[in-house]
Amino acid sequence: MTSAHAADAAGQAGPKVNPVGELDAIATTGIPAKYAAQLPKVKNQLTGLNHLSELNQLHQLTDQAAPVLNLVNAVE
Repeated sequence: MTSAHAADAAGQAGPKVNPVGELDAIATTGIPAKYAAQLPKVKNQLTGLNHLSELNQLHQLTDQAAPVLNLVNAVE
């Protein structure tokens, strides 16, 4: 297959799909707009998970520093 044919085939696939946007749309399917606006968006929930990962990294750092700084009793 030549690159020209590959480009044509890729162009026929249609626009790129945003999976997170699609999940948001599916999550609110059949829910009245008044209530759908109150539901948490998948994007926001995934962002929250990223912050949870950052919190875990911070916890790893404080675990290493706690014995040096006598913070063991303060943390517990």
